[in-house]
Amino acid sequence: MILTTRVLFLFFFLLSATSATEAGRAKAWQQHAYDDFAEGESEGISIAADGALELAPALVELASLEAERVWSMTPNPKGGLYVGTGDSGRLFAVDDEGQAELLFDSPELVLHALIVGPDGRLYAGSAPDGLIYEINDEGQAKTLLQTGSRYVWDFILVDGQLYAATGEPGRVLKIAKDGSHEVFFAPEDRHVITLLAHNDRLYAGTSGKGRIYEIDGEGRGRLLFESEQEEIHNLVVGVNGEIFASAIPKPSKGENSNKVPAAVYRVGAEGAVYPIWEDTEAKLVNLVATGEDLLISTSNPAQLLRLSAEGRRALVVQFESLVPSRLLFGPDGALLLGGAQNAAVSILPEQGRRKGHFESAVEDFAIHARWGALEWRGTQPSDTRITVQTRTGNSEEPDNTWSAWSEPLTESGQTIASPPARFIQYRVEMESTRDEATPRLSSIEIRGVQVNLKPRITELQTFPFRPQQSGNGGQSQGAPQAGQGRRNNRPPQAKSLRLVRWHAQDPNEDELVYDLYLKGEDQRAWKLVEENIAQTSVLWDTASMPEGQTQLKLVASDRMDNPAAERLRDERESAPFAIDNSPPTVALDAQTSADGAVVEVAISDRISAVQKAYYTIDYDEQQHPIAPLDGVFDSRSEQARFAVEGLAAGEHVIVVRAIDALDNIGVRQVVIQIK
Repeated sequence: MILTTRVLFLFFFLLSATSATEAGRAKAWQQHAYDDFAEGESEGISIAADGALELAPALVELASLEAERVWSMTPNPKGGLYVGTGDSGRLFAVDDEGQAELLFDSPELVLHALIVGPDGRLYAGSAPDGLIYEINDEGQAKTLLQTGSRYVWDFILVDGQLYAATGEPGRVLKIAKDGSHEVFFAPEDRHVITLLAHNDRLYAGTSGKGRIYEIDGEGRGRLLFESEQEEIHNLVVGVNGEIFASAIPKPSKGENSNKVPAAVYRVGAEGAVYPIWEDTEAKLVNLVATGEDLLISTSNPAQLLRLSAEGRRALVVQFESLVPSRLLFGPDGALLLGGAQNAAVSILPEQGRRKGHFESAVEDFAIHARWGALEWRGTQPSDTRITVQTRTGNSEEPDNTWSAWSEPLTESGQTIASPPARFIQYRVEMESTRDEATPRLSSIEIRGVQVNLKPRITELQTFPFRPQQSGNGGQSQGAPQAGQGRRNNRPPQAKSLRLVRWHAQDPNEDELVYDLYLKGEDQRAWKLVEENIAQTSVLWDTASMPEGQTQLKLVASDRMDNPAAERLRDERESAPFAIDNSPPTVALDAQTSADGAVVEVAISDRISAVQKAYYTIDYDEQQHPIAPLDGVFDSRSEQARFAVEGLAAGEHVIVVRAIDALDNIGVRQVVIQIK
């Protein structure tokens, strides 16, 4: 039955055709950008904006206060700083050496705001009674003002004039030295949280609707921006005069609710506002400006980030036990941080730590893998050191089933000693024995080779190819589009065409090639008809094939990407199908009457079942269906009878067409005379 079958397959990219892919077994995991390293966890390691790892500044606790948390800080013109705390409303003076003195123990719960006036007097704003205290150098305090609000959130001085931001109700108060005051600005928001003076304007950030207002010298306010977050927490001015705002969302109601991110917004000179940083996990966000950059502290995770005006990020330090509530630059330029979960004031000098480590996120190689070399790029000044360790396992999260950390690799290019597994993680240790010297790791690459797994054929189909007729636009429907067929961009239209298509996948993402075999009726051995097929569908012209029952076998192989000893394959057989390019045979016997005829029809087909039949009279376009005597066209041999009436006298031609299951058409006519 098999002829020169290699010439019988016509190849076209059809339907599910795919292109070859790169070999999937060899895999390299590279990390070199900030976002790559930011997925890991660090202790004493910074991540620069360009993605390099280096030793982080050393956080030093300056003072531990007898209170629960730090709510406010402001510099003391005579040295040190003032610290307002909660939940007992205490005010402390902390000197440059970290010695703390209780200056004022207020009857309030919280001191949210502190500022030193031009005369050196300290002002403190409280909650829940919304009081403003005036404290002299000796710590003697008096109530300067009962604001009528429950909260005093912030102070600002503009040309010696004191303004206060309050909550419930939210207002901006203009306060005289004797405590007399006026409501300078009263938005509809529940709280005015933060104030900023810039270019003869006052700016206010609110809570409730998360708004930013611009207020002129007469107290007239203009809404600049309403955020999706609940609260504008900080307003600062950058070195180029642009305003930046930190925004905190309302706590989400559940895991399935849409999370609004915490954000830092940039307010352009013409009033356009857009986010330069967002994080759906951050809870508490504080913002200060430093030169051309911003510093933001977050909780969950507790960390300090450096942010450019365009939003480029760098991790300065990831905190181990500190969650900052306030940020303040001291007179010497060192950053001071107040604790939200303990009343500690810490200082972050520019000098780096002597030791730190970074643990990467877990990488999934998808399949059990053998490990190759681990390479990194970076610099190691004298008296510094970088080492890298790895561990592996077969669970998504490291647990006691994982291997222990490997022996440290001290040079780039060494082979990974961790056992083969699906998941891998690395750990970078950095050390320095010299001040102001830090090693720097800019990129790391781990190579592995997946264990080869067998490809899998999930589908093999073959059926007659019948392109639809042209649609409304004239484009042939169901046929390959331009560029997918032969030179005329259209496949052949013969009824002898069969479409063979399949779907296969390789767990390693290896490039697959396919071999097709054929076996005819009464044959035992498969015959190779085409090999090294790259696409996943072909057209087969069966015009020169012997008719009868036939089967196809498809073999998928990953031999293009694997050495001979490791190649794997899968195979799948089609269901038996018929090759039938011959029309049914039609026999007719007509018995005439006065105005018509009764026609006996016998239809037979050697291969396929008869599908339908119809007749026409005198070559008219109207087709009349013919019903079989047994009621159903379902076999290779069928009998039918139909009557034609109302014919005029003279000669008439009755044409019968029979169609088999493969759309082969048999035609026979009979000529009758009506007298």
